Amino acid sequence: MVQRLRYQQLACVALPWRILIFFALLLLLWSPLALLTYGAGYVANQGALASTLALIALYLCFLGHAWLWGRGVHGWLRPFDQYGLVFVKRFFKDSAIALALGLGLVVGLFGLEVFLGWATLHPRGITTIALEGLGVALGIGLAEELLFRGWLLTELGTGVSKYQAIFWSGFIFAVAHFIKPLPDIISTSPQFLGLLLLGLILGAMRHISRYPTRFQSLGLPMGLHAGLVWGYYIVDVADLVIPSGQVPEWMTGIHGNPLSGLLGVAILSGLAVLAGFKLRSK
Repeated sequence: MVQRLRYQQLACVALPWRILIFFALLLLLWSPLALLTYGAGYVANQGALASTLALIALYLCFLGHAWLWGRGVHGWLRPFDQYGLVFVKRFFKDSAIALALGLGLVVGLFGLEVFLGWATLHPRGITTIALEGLGVALGIGLAEELLFRGWLLTELGTGVSKYQAIFWSGFIFAVAHFIKPLPDIISTSPQFLGLLLLGLILGAMRHISRYPTRFQSLGLPMGLHAGLVWGYYIVDVADLVIPSGQVPEWMTGIHGNPLSGLLGVAILSGLAVLAGFKLRSK
């Protein structure tokens, strides 16, 4: 009861501060587990395993915190329904369609590069990589979409308009990918525009996928996100497509990442326009 009363007091806090408080509390919840995990990893000389377990612990803390936040701050009986995690038949259908779309976009992008002579194809067996990549993609799609288009977009929607919420969730999504050492930030900075466009598209898709109920599903954004990650994982890990050097790197993607290339940004821009038109018709 005391915990619920503390959460209820946050309902009157201004939206920007409320979001900062959410992440501060999340960090507070996770810190003891992180110290324990990293400490054990250091003693056992298992740093990589410790990092993985610490990230899992962080996400489990987020799930519990987000549920308590929805119940305590907003009084929602089923917070994850509000966040778009609605496990009904339509959810899985939307996810599957969007997964295929995301994979198709990646195949189309790299296929166009090969067709234009900007890259060369190196066929090889990819069954194991494809299955591994699907697992990674589904995990990333679920984790990031529940955070950015689930909790964050829903929280923003309690204080600003639909379009402002989509923009700010997309902007924060892009910025969050640059929480890393300064040299890495500088080297990957060309990806920012692509990440922002992707965030806007995924946010719009959350609102597009409104069910007959008042809930907006994460099916479409989660599936598209996973499909894009899956396609790029296969191409990148298997080295299926290698730039030919016939055009500058900024055309195909700096460091091989399509999000930092003109062609990739152009495709995302077109998709963003289509998503915007679809959103306005809702």
